[in-house]
Amino acid sequence: MISVSNNAYYELTYDRVKNRVYLRINNYWKSPEVVPNYLSDWDKVIQVAKPGYTLLADFRNMITHPTAVKAMHEAVVKRLAESKISYIAEVSPTDRIAVLQVTGVFQQIGMGSIKVADILLGENILDQLSKSEL
Repeated sequence: MISVSNNAYYELTYDRVKNRVYLRINNYWKSPEVVPNYLSDWDKVIQVAKPGYTLLADFRNMITHPTAVKAMHEAVVKRLAESKISYIAEVSPTDRIAVLQVTGVFQQIGMGSIKVADILLGENILDQLSKSEL
């Protein structure tokens, strides 16, 4: 497992064996300034991931964020759409407004995600989908 970033606001890692990126968002991001390396960290992880990689995103601890932060998430999703990603599974936020924000960002960029109840289910679904493409 390659750890790209692990701080109070997010954890971003890559598993070479599964060819899977893991994102966990934590806490409230009051502005892009609290996560100055977020976009460059995504650029790094997308660069090392092999084509056809999957993403398991854990948004459970995400709290409704301001518009400037939403723009950062849109930029990431745009990068994902332009990369060679195959599937995204997401564990939805518990914050109801944050659920709408995450869904809106994916829809705005024209990408979908598989909504799962927990990390283990997301792992299993992505493992099965990855096997079916071999």
